[in-house]
Amino acid sequence: MPVQRQLPTDPLAPFEELDDWDKAIEAAGYYKWGVLGRPDETSLWLDIYRRKTTPGLTVPFCLAVISNHGFYETVYAESLPAMMDLQTRWAPAIQAAAITDLLGKLDDRTTTHGFAGMIRKALA
Repeated sequence: MPVQRQLPTDPLAPFEELDDWDKAIEAAGYYKWGVLGRPDETSLWLDIYRRKTTPGLTVPFCLAVISNHGFYETVYAESLPAMMDLQTRWAPAIQAAAITDLLGKLDDRTTTHGFAGMIRKALA
């Protein structure tokens, strides 16, 4: 199991003045690698970024942003196996949020997210 520890400094800190998340991520040498969950469909998801391969790096290989609508937390993983472990740990919470959100939409009869609306959307 990967060791969990605090980083001495945040790899994104030098880029905070950019005031644009995408530009800060790119300036720090990361690119979007994947997502666990669907931000447009669920209340909890994980955006995953991978570091561009550069010899001699001392910063984490991956970073993940655990988000919901209104909150986010950035965590780092030193290697791909550590990132896979992080995803494995968060997957049950993200799946539970997706199921809860779906059940809530099935019960909402006042909007297009109600059961009939979901059927129409699936058939469209």
